[in-house]
Amino acid sequence: MHALIPNKEAVRAGDLIFFGGVLSWDEDGTLKYPYNVEQQTEAILRRIEGYLKTEALGLEHLVYVTVYLTDIRHYDVMNRAYRRVMKDPLPPRKVVTGPLTVTGALVEMTAVASVHPPQVLSLTGS
Repeated sequence: MHALIPNKEAVRAGDLIFFGGVLSWDEDGTLKYPYNVEQQTEAILRRIEGYLKTEALGLEHLVYVTVYLTDIRHYDVMNRAYRRVMKDPLPPRKVVTGPLTVTGALVEMTAVASVHPPQVLSLTGS
């Protein structure tokens, strides 16, 4: 957690773990890789992975991810880094664009994980 942001990045409620506003902070509370979408994306996912490891879980336990980008033109770079870290089956994901509150942050994520491995559903429509 950054000293200027008064919230926790992760909280467990029953079988679910909620990640809110995860940025590429280092241990000192400094933003790592300012203005670098690719490195921020990977650092954020590794940060989430680190929290999950403390619960004996991994990224495969993520059931939903929201990615916030400052500019939609960063989508392809973010997506390449995301795919490099995340393995199939990927959790459902939403990408939103807009300003972020931390100078130099181009990527932020929220996510939900379950202590139970998720099952991929196949939707068939009419």
